Amino acid sequence: MTLQIAVLLPKSDMFPTLAKDFLQGLKLALNTSKPDLDVNFIIEMTGLANEESLLKTCEKLLIEDTIDLAIGFCADNLIDDFTTLFNSYKKPLIRVDLGASVIKNEQVNPYTLHYTLNLWQSAYAAGLYAAENYGKKASFLASAYDGGYHLSAAFAEGFQTAGGDILRFNVGPIDYKQTNFTEMIASIEKEQPDVIFAVFSYKEGVEICKHLADASFNGNIPVMAIPLMTDETINIEDSGLKNVQSVASWSFVDTSEAMQKFQNNFKDAHDENPNVISLLGYEVGQVILHAQAEDGTLPAKISEAIKDRPLKTPRGKIGVNSKNESRPECFYVRDFQFKNQRYENHKIAELNNPVSEELLEKFQQWPNPSWQNPYQCT
Repeated sequence: MTLQIAVLLPKSDMFPTLAKDFLQGLKLALNTSKPDLDVNFIIEMTGLANEESLLKTCEKLLIEDTIDLAIGFCADNLIDDFTTLFNSYKKPLIRVDLGASVIKNEQVNPYTLHYTLNLWQSAYAAGLYAAENYGKKASFLASAYDGGYHLSAAFAEGFQTAGGDILRFNVGPIDYKQTNFTEMIASIEKEQPDVIFAVFSYKEGVEICKHLADASFNGNIPVMAIPLMTDETINIEDSGLKNVQSVASWSFVDTSEAMQKFQNNFKDAHDENPNVISLLGYEVGQVILHAQAEDGTLPAKISEAIKDRPLKTPRGKIGVNSKNESRPECFYVRDFQFKNQRYENHKIAELNNPVSEELLEKFQQWPNPSWQNPYQCT
């Protein structure tokens, strides 16, 4: 039989080749593990994935009843309608996301699997780690963009849970090109915190790294950044910033067999290094193979099919939590180093995932503050 899989892909400034990267990772997983698998991909480009046209595209596919599975990104403002649509038609959906926002109860149904990189959960783990290892006083530097979602809230919750105190929140303006980093730097020099939480990405992340590198405290006060701020494909020149860490569920310099196999196979196939979008696509491919029944079909209730069967992925073991979201077994504290003419995120500690089912319920009450991009990789 031929599997009919719809793939709904958005545009992205941060990852301009997002569609290609995701599909390359997805196809690599299927081709290397099951080369005889017969799949027809129905590719739909969805712009920013934040308009009603996304829902209309999905409903057309569902009405025609020709797809076995849909995979897609969706902006925060449409997630409720997006997941409800597939629940109504009883068709499987793998909603793909970087995981910067908490999954709400109304977005949970057995036909939807939320497969993410768990960014807000890693931010919570980073807050705990910072309070336990750097000190109890922190200052926030946050973009008006990346400071939204639940990243800042998760950092703060983890830090304060471990006895930490937030001295100040410094938030940039909507027009990031006009951001006055001088005032942010001056406040840190005055307060002398034990750690700086930095919530930036893409070009704004590169810019803040340069300013922090010129500050008098460079190297003396650790900077705990979100993983997108230390992304290797965005940071291509040495900023001079020292003592920068991040917490994430992956590291491309991880020496595990699974991560090395993924990277080697990707390089052999495409003559370039994978990025986080390629990794996400690859693991979604693993999910498909993991969920597939003996007769080749895919179960409609896809989240239930893999809930009690953890995946072995390049990020390690990945399970599914009560919100039908992917759940990594552990997170890695990574040191941001410029080596061999490129940046790398080197593992310096491994943390058990601290986000319990009780915390998932508690975090249901969090508002989604500040600016919200449709999803964090726009």
